[in-house]
Amino acid sequence: MLQIHPQARTRPVVRAEIARSSEPTSVLARRYGISDETVRKWRKRGPDACQDRSSRPRRLAWKATEEERAVVCQLRRSTGFGLDDLTFVVRHFLPHLNRDCIWRILKDAGLNRLPPVPKTGPVRGKGKFRDYDPGYVHIDVKHLPKLQTANGERRKRFLYVAIDRCSRSVHLAVYDAENADNAVDFLKAVKTAFPFRITHILTDRGSCFTANAFEKACRDMTIDRRRTKAYSPQTNGMVERFNGRVATEVLQVCVSSHKDLEILLRGFCFAYNHRPQRVLNGITPDQRITSWLEKHPAARNPDYVKPANREIMSQVNEILDYANDVSQPDSYP
Repeated sequence: MLQIHPQARTRPVVRAEIARSSEPTSVLARRYGISDETVRKWRKRGPDACQDRSSRPRRLAWKATEEERAVVCQLRRSTGFGLDDLTFVVRHFLPHLNRDCIWRILKDAGLNRLPPVPKTGPVRGKGKFRDYDPGYVHIDVKHLPKLQTANGERRKRFLYVAIDRCSRSVHLAVYDAENADNAVDFLKAVKTAFPFRITHILTDRGSCFTANAFEKACRDMTIDRRRTKAYSPQTNGMVERFNGRVATEVLQVCVSSHKDLEILLRGFCFAYNHRPQRVLNGITPDQRITSWLEKHPAARNPDYVKPANREIMSQVNEILDYANDVSQPDSYP
């Protein structure tokens, strides 16, 4: 927006008329009530320069000499002090420079902003897990959507998920409630589901995992019990990401009962354990465990029970065919 000086006697339109007029200067001065010098000024500028110019001087007067400005800039580069600290130091040997003068010197040299200090510690959200052998298991609970049961009641169930940090092998189970008894039962199932010994358990601070019964079960199984920090779900991000995949790949399928949803989840778990993983350099979690146990036979789990999941995929295909028919019914002319 163009600014006009508040005490200006003319406006841009009048100035343009003065610049284009060929009448004598005295005549124009009497007509517009201004001095002859003002008329000559606008005629000299021409009709294309009728706006007020800035009153800022072209060259600012410095309170400091060129050598003093160089000293201030060098102190800023070498020490990295803030403006207040730098002013405190400079005024010991240059007392005539105040805070505003020093800021103008830094601004003119492009040193008014300090460069960002590089962080030496780990960046939040970008940390890496320490390397562990198979046996460090992450556990979490996911709330499943509400479905209608056989008696017409609508209720939701809870998905307990366990994933090994090293091999990415997954085990899951569905329960009717999120409580300590189900958490202990799931822990016992996880112990027999993995062919290696479980050494560590990492969970969040949910009530079912902080109960005394769950803590006692971990001690009885000689498992190192660990919890995430409060309000830090990214610490347990491995199982959180798997829960996200369950939400996008399984819960989007149209099912008619809790039984069908449980079959889909078991089938997804079986397929995940036999799917090549990028973080495992293109091998499956099952192959990763097999190759590791060949090198470390003493780490085998004596309580391991091999699951019979080969038949589950045929049931999954039947459910997917039904869901496809429901979501895409035949169209009639």
